[in-house]
Amino acid sequence: MTSQRPRWVAAAALAGLLVLSACGSDGDSGSLADATPSATASASKDADGFTAEEREVIDAVEAYATAIFARGTTPVAEALQGKVTDELYSVIVPDERKITEDAGKQRIGEARVEARSVAIKGDEAVASVCLDATKAFVVDKGETEVGPGARIGIRRPMKVELERADGSWLVDAPRAEEGTC
Repeated sequence: MTSQRPRWVAAAALAGLLVLSACGSDGDSGSLADATPSATASASKDADGFTAEEREVIDAVEAYATAIFARGTTPVAEALQGKVTDELYSVIVPDERKITEDAGKQRIGEARVEARSVAIKGDEAVASVCLDATKAFVVDKGETEVGPGARIGIRRPMKVELERADGSWLVDAPRAEEGTC
């Protein structure tokens, strides 16, 4: 995906989300942030108002959120395979390992993605979503329930850039945005 913003900005925002700190967006990347809904917007829509192609994008974002926030004992490297671009994978896996696996922790619970809009242009897409990880927790490895010392997830608006590769949508640049959802 071509972006005017360096990848480290997206990685820094993502790292902030992973450690559950308050982080925000530093503006639009200039790629698809201002794009209009996909060309197939007039096609058949589901109950939520999204086309089949837009639903594929949303499903990819949901799979990514689950792989990060609700993967249980599955190693992050394994959980993210086939869900993110190679570039994002190379940044997020070491960061998430530090927070969980290397620290003797794991993530339990669930993460939900509430889609607001999807814009698709060719093999690039941007999904505006609300990530709700308030039922996802970082706990000591082996724990199956939330106890003292567990860290709770966040609820945050996000813009998620994706690329289509070999027919599948891959998360390329998740960015937290200002505000609440």
